[in-house]
Amino acid sequence: MSGLRFSSFNEALGEPEQDANSALTELDIGLRSGRVGEQCEAIVRFPRLFEKYPFPILINSSFLKLADVFRVGNNFLRLWVLRVCQQSEKHLDKILNVDEFVRRIFSVIHANDPVARSLTLQTLGSIAGVIPERQQVHHSIRRSLDSHDSVEVEAAIYAAMQFAAQSKTFALGMCDKISDMIRGIATPAHMKLLLIPILQHMHHDTSTATMVRKVCTDLLAKYPAKDFVVTTLNTLTKLAAATLVDIPSQVELLLNYLIEDKRWSVKKASLLGLHQMAKVGPHLWPAHCVVEAIRVARTSTHQGVVSYTLDIFIVLTQSSIICKEYVESDSELMQLCQETCNSSNSMVSAKSVKIITHMVNYCFEEGLPVSDVEEHISTVESLLLLQISCKDNNEIGDYVLKIVLQCAITLCRTHRPLANRYVDLIATQITNVSGKHLRILCEALGGIAGLEPHALKFQDLTELPEEEAPTAVMLATLIFQTVPPSKWNALHQATIDIILKRTDYWGHYKIGRAAARYGNFQVSSTIWDELTCKVSSEHSHFWLMALVHISKAENALSSSSSLLDRLGESLTSYHKCIAALRAGSSPSNTLGFQCEYASLRCELLQCFHQLVSGCHSLCFAPPPAIAVTTVTNTRDELQRCGHVTNQLRKCAKEFRQCGDMYWKLYQNAFDADPATLTNIQIMQHVCMVMAHSIDTCAQWKYQGDEPALNLSSQDISLESQLMFEASKTAGSLTDHLDKSIKNIVSHQHIDCLMSQVDILVRSPLCLPRYFFQTLQSTSVKLAVTPQPRVNGEWITVTSGSQLAVKVEGVIQHGAKPGLFRSVEKVIVTLNTQPTAKPNALDKIPETTLNLTQTVIPHRDFFSAQFLVSLGPGSVQATVTVGALVVDQTGVVWQTGQKSTLTLKQHEDPISRTH
Repeated sequence: MSGLRFSSFNEALGEPEQDANSALTELDIGLRSGRVGEQCEAIVRFPRLFEKYPFPILINSSFLKLADVFRVGNNFLRLWVLRVCQQSEKHLDKILNVDEFVRRIFSVIHANDPVARSLTLQTLGSIAGVIPERQQVHHSIRRSLDSHDSVEVEAAIYAAMQFAAQSKTFALGMCDKISDMIRGIATPAHMKLLLIPILQHMHHDTSTATMVRKVCTDLLAKYPAKDFVVTTLNTLTKLAAATLVDIPSQVELLLNYLIEDKRWSVKKASLLGLHQMAKVGPHLWPAHCVVEAIRVARTSTHQGVVSYTLDIFIVLTQSSIICKEYVESDSELMQLCQETCNSSNSMVSAKSVKIITHMVNYCFEEGLPVSDVEEHISTVESLLLLQISCKDNNEIGDYVLKIVLQCAITLCRTHRPLANRYVDLIATQITNVSGKHLRILCEALGGIAGLEPHALKFQDLTELPEEEAPTAVMLATLIFQTVPPSKWNALHQATIDIILKRTDYWGHYKIGRAAARYGNFQVSSTIWDELTCKVSSEHSHFWLMALVHISKAENALSSSSSLLDRLGESLTSYHKCIAALRAGSSPSNTLGFQCEYASLRCELLQCFHQLVSGCHSLCFAPPPAIAVTTVTNTRDELQRCGHVTNQLRKCAKEFRQCGDMYWKLYQNAFDADPATLTNIQIMQHVCMVMAHSIDTCAQWKYQGDEPALNLSSQDISLESQLMFEASKTAGSLTDHLDKSIKNIVSHQHIDCLMSQVDILVRSPLCLPRYFFQTLQSTSVKLAVTPQPRVNGEWITVTSGSQLAVKVEGVIQHGAKPGLFRSVEKVIVTLNTQPTAKPNALDKIPETTLNLTQTVIPHRDFFSAQFLVSLGPGSVQATVTVGALVVDQTGVVWQTGQKSTLTLKQHEDPISRTH
């Protein structure tokens, strides 16, 4: 069931795959059916068609067909067409024939049926983004606002709301009309409540915004009813958030209603409005308003007012201006937090602690002295102990415990010395809790242990009660974080065995995954080997076999055999792993990153193997008799060392090539999490370190700079720290070489290189998270025009002319778009490469064409156009179109998406004769 994609229309599931034209043809047949049910079924399936094939030609054709149904169908069909337009908002700007589409929809506005007219107005409102300045639509909305039918008026209000948000002209033109209707006695009260929110969009110029604000403030005095006050305050808040200049006055207005009005709904609306003002412009808050808000929270007896006010200050204290003003212990805000942190309401206490955490973090980050820092930290600890001792495992208690633990982790991240203190506190209490609280505490321990690897001790995890599977998996992960592979012993293994007995097969897999992520392949190999026969899918079986082989390969590197034997055994297992990964891939899950990562690790180990073999040649391959002559001819003193010199230089070149391949893998990993990218950077750095070390020993007067990795051990995750420290240790060995030994590859040089290899090989490889999980999914879908009528045929180009190539693309996202990075720009590339004709006697013209165009996606859609010229004469060429994406920081990433065309140009008989 995980592979099925549900639509909001409950469309048929499990339908067979088909191309866009076939799918559109099938839906067109349904639209032309004489049965209303079949027509409705066809209409509601259009949103899924747009998501699957989001290209302008198909969308334009589909919407024109839907507009025809809207024009000639009944109101029930019109309702479903309206729903399609509302759900497909991001595809509306791909309609090419907008005029024709609007004409067919707009024709129904002249119907005698008010329901048909109201559906037309709502449909026009739903497409306001593509027709914001259509005067005839503006006029129809204005006319329908004066209708005597309430259904039509409400539809006109909806359309007015949509157009006011899109069109400055409409907003300015309707401002007086809306104001008059709101003030008018003839307008019913419920209509006025619908009309007031339209005013929030009247912010296109200062004068209009000022007039609208005056109208709304007048309404507050004239209509004191609860619903009117709440609606008007919400409208004014959104208007101020858009204009920014009215934030100070809006904050004062909301505070006035918060203090003066006794109705809870009005107080709540005021507090929510202040919260939004804090998000938009905390630096624009008047100082006396901040003091007044603090006073309200300190004097109010209503817990809701206090809680919402603390929410406001949680947002405000994220601004350095507020923190700087109220950081002192005797400030009004800190006094408020001290008064409320021991409240009987646990949620209020947690929010106070969060504000204190923001203030303390500000001081740590800015390097300011923190007054009463011990008292603040003790406050966090006290609330943490109170929540842990609370036996009521309800949702509120769990949420409060999470807030306090997040504060603790934030403090530890800002000030690392606190990690040991909080770990000891949590570890001493972890044996006294159970259920969901235990899992939450384990997650917090994992978060802190990831910051400070030696803060958590294995003894803290040995006396835990039996718990449910998710908690048991978390405990196993904590053990892997605590105990490095080099210190693994029978006691640790026995604890893992006990945890494995509490979990199912899926829990076993997750424990094995955690072991591999922290470099403990001895444990993961055993677990995955037992699971290979417990799966029902062939792809899953090969995936597990690949994990078994990669575990055995990495485990072999830490054995007691000779270096060459260890590398040889590991390489054998890695080749089996790569074969299993390719066998386990499927069209839906290609395992591309996994295959490439394993292949590059195999390539790196092969470089190590070649280096060790080359180092051994210093002993068994002495310099040849012509070494002196070679030195004279090449002016390279190191050639007198013979075979080993060239072997080492070849190894340095191979390490650099391997590093370049790691960089290409980095560029292709757009969706990878930051820890995975750090992992790849470290692997590339290892290659560069080895190449530099070899060149230092085997290059004549080598002056290259030592490669640098701009990472700090505090900035990288725990699973990458072991690899990072190993690369630093290996790189520092060259600093101890005897500088007096020159013009020779000595045994000291060889011993240094062998020691570097041994350190890097024994250092555990921690498989990155992206190897197992894809938290963000982004893909680029390309459509190139023209296309041959039959796949594999040539596209004919007239000699002396240029071919127009249009590239359209769609950026498709998974469940969490933009989790790590998002696409800001797309670089479309077009390359032409001449190809030889069969049995051709003429030489191929050396004319290649490389074109690029940078475009900005709009609603995840982009397009680019190129003119391709193949040059004079009879030419056959291959055109390759690709796309690179640029993220929000300006980094260019490879997507791997390419489309290929084959072109053939007619021979020019006249030029051929000459």
